[in-house]
Amino acid sequence: MQPIGSHMPPMPIEERDDLPNPIEFYDNYVKPGVPVVFKGIAKKFPNFNDMKSDEYLREKHGDFEVLVETAKKEDRNNPPRTMNLSNYLSIYEKEDVYVVQTMFPPEAFTKEAFVPKCLLCQGFLDRLNMVIMWLSSGGTKSVLHNDSFENLNCVLDGTKEFVMIDRKHADLVPIDNPDRGFSSVDVEKVDMHKYPTLGKLPWYIANMEAGDCFYIPKNWFHHVNSSQTRNLAINIWWRSSKEFKHREECEKSLADIPEYDTLWNYRLNNGIKIEDLVFADAFSENGTTTLINLLKITYKTLPKEMEAKQKREALEKLQELFYQADANKDKLLSKDEITSTASSLVQDFLTDEAVLEEEVDELYDEVKEEL
Repeated sequence: MQPIGSHMPPMPIEERDDLPNPIEFYDNYVKPGVPVVFKGIAKKFPNFNDMKSDEYLREKHGDFEVLVETAKKEDRNNPPRTMNLSNYLSIYEKEDVYVVQTMFPPEAFTKEAFVPKCLLCQGFLDRLNMVIMWLSSGGTKSVLHNDSFENLNCVLDGTKEFVMIDRKHADLVPIDNPDRGFSSVDVEKVDMHKYPTLGKLPWYIANMEAGDCFYIPKNWFHHVNSSQTRNLAINIWWRSSKEFKHREECEKSLADIPEYDTLWNYRLNNGIKIEDLVFADAFSENGTTTLINLLKITYKTLPKEMEAKQKREALEKLQELFYQADANKDKLLSKDEITSTASSLVQDFLTDEAVLEEEVDELYDEVKEEL
């Protein structure tokens, strides 16, 4: 049995030595879902050389609490440990561990993370969701998985290999843990008898060196190998959008956009905006939707990473929006009614026809059952 992606020659992924502006990035890569490697752009970050030093990290951020995975070959059933960064740096070369730590401004460590030019317009910055640091002594292997967010991964030390599958082949990828978006396939020894569809897929390979940044489109499947030496990367997740918002403002500011800016200057929006829960797919040809249909469509689009409680709360908010926006109380919501309703809702607002709070659990279970 061979490692994943070994059954046929890989397809190439585009590489560029320059960084596009935000509009070009959105139009040519994000909107069509085309992966691309930007070679060497992170070498311009002012801390690029500092981040190669454990002493620098220990001195500047030794007290930073980090989440530590307990096996370099990813196993999502293993509970992680927590410790401060200084303690981790004292053991990570000897133990089978690596850091996967989410960072939120204004935490001090976010001054070490930089947002490249291609994201420095409001259309992207308003949708920044999560920033994660990955630090190991090398040799980590991820499961085969996909993510519900757009992703820009920048390698600051070591190298990484991304084995990729286009999201259009989703029906052939054996994601047997759909709630968490990953496959149980052994990425080092693929059993083609158990997972025969993996032998029919075209693969893409992206090889990253220190200083490279790689755009991974939402829902593309990937498996990641890190080099056998010290490995440090920071990735930025943001929520996708069907159009580039604030395009005109961005176009006017293109000449003034810097090559990068520190993440510390921004705030992440890792919640869910009500307007982002209303999708065109929920509406029929005549432009209306029922409550149950709106909830079903929305539930399918919620990020896999969300906990069940968060999903339930999202559906509660959407239910409130439905009844507030249904101006003529015909139990059908139109696109016009949505666009004319403020997205900020009055807490605990209920109309006479609203589903009572104690019935939400039953409604939520009904949605899940129908899916």
